[in-house]
Amino acid sequence: MVMKEEVIRKYVRDLDGLLKEIRSWEKEGTVLHQTYPDVQQWMYEQGIVFLFGRLYRFFNFGDIILGSNARTLKGLDGVVSWGKEIKELEFEVLSSGFDVHILRGDVKPDDYKNTIIVCWEHKWKECPSDIDVIEFKHFWELAKKTVS
Repeated sequence: MVMKEEVIRKYVRDLDGLLKEIRSWEKEGTVLHQTYPDVQQWMYEQGIVFLFGRLYRFFNFGDIILGSNARTLKGLDGVVSWGKEIKELEFEVLSSGFDVHILRGDVKPDDYKNTIIVCWEHKWKECPSDIDVIEFKHFWELAKKTVS
């Protein structure tokens, strides 16, 4: 799956800044070092949360609450404000990991439009079209293509 361009336009405030930040990490070797091709073998959900925290300032989000303080009846990882809306966040290495929340009933179809999956790679063909997916791998690939 490919991250939708509309999701980038909707949520990314400063794409150039985000890509510049990623390129600086690659030079420093501070985040993904030389293991980029094998990132799924060693990355855990906490790594996605870490990346989100480092990149948060480049997105159009306001307040964010993560962890147990953010727990709603849906049981996801956090909430974030986007304009006047509140969006539920779920961090996954692969977007397909989110299907567990649907199977458990944490998220129902009426909740999809207020749900954002933040993941390393969007690999979920059956992903409901009204769930927004932010795929970090897309930004790394874009940063490598658009070296300034």
